[in-house]
Amino acid sequence: MKNSVKKLFLCLLLFLMVGPWGCAKRSPQQDTLKEYRKMMERQKTAMAREEEEASKKVPEMTAAGHERLGDQHLSRGNLDMAFLQYDKALRLEPNQVRLRYKMGRLFLEKGLPEEAKKEFEEVLKDNPSYALAYEGLGRAYFNTGAFNDAEKSFHKAVQLDSNLWQAYNFMGIIYDRQNQFEEAVAQYKTAISLQPNMPSLYNNLGMSLFLKGDYDKAVKAFIEGLRIEKSDKKIYNNLALALYKMERYQEALEAFKKGGDEASAYFNLGCLYMMEEKYNDAIGAFEKAIDLKPGFYIKAYENLKKARAATKTTPK
Repeated sequence: MKNSVKKLFLCLLLFLMVGPWGCAKRSPQQDTLKEYRKMMERQKTAMAREEEEASKKVPEMTAAGHERLGDQHLSRGNLDMAFLQYDKALRLEPNQVRLRYKMGRLFLEKGLPEEAKKEFEEVLKDNPSYALAYEGLGRAYFNTGAFNDAEKSFHKAVQLDSNLWQAYNFMGIIYDRQNQFEEAVAQYKTAISLQPNMPSLYNNLGMSLFLKGDYDKAVKAFIEGLRIEKSDKKIYNNLALALYKMERYQEALEAFKKGGDEASAYFNLGCLYMMEEKYNDAIGAFEKAIDLKPGFYIKAYENLKKARAATKTTPK
């Protein structure tokens, strides 16, 4: 069972969702804070007109004024200009906790977890009860692969503020990585109780249930997520896997179609048949994928050959 599940992951790239802060990832950048500042200062020249117009609305550029401008830039997705404004505000008020937290969040968005970690740690030096800083610190640790430290930070965050649903979500993801599916399910359910309209949470819950073998409950979780977001292809593909494990093959095929297209649906179904050594079914699925997209599914041709070869060697 466990080996089969691992193969499922490799073949179909199942994944969890981490919510509105974006996907967890290691940053390829090695920029120091000083280098990043210099780069942003160079970009400032090109943005001078926008800055001038914005500054007219805030005659006296106090730390609060720079912070408001930073918030405006951030809301428009202009992370570089938001950085410049928060940095200016912090130079005027270096002990402003709220600003340091926002800077840490911004570094997370920019894929700079080490710099984010420094900001959150600075906040916690003098404000050890700042729950959001612990949550941010957990995110920074998570993004560098330090999952034990991340778990500790998330635990501390929810001890201080039990309403931080993202901390519960990340703890669920960490427990999934450790194959502690019962614990993961409990964390996702807590997150859902706090944020019931977030489809990614139902996807994560469904994946934990799937991995622990509760396919029926997994299907229900995925369907609930799709009730909120009807076009989420990731959830459709995960739903298809759970339906397949329940031997509801036609329904699995239809879910795969909604998670991609008809050709990819047959290809995915063929992969699953192959894993369970249902070679004749796999042959039919791969042939259908090739008929729908000849020349595109090179992998389908390879798998078709393997399936045909397996039918000749498998005892009848």
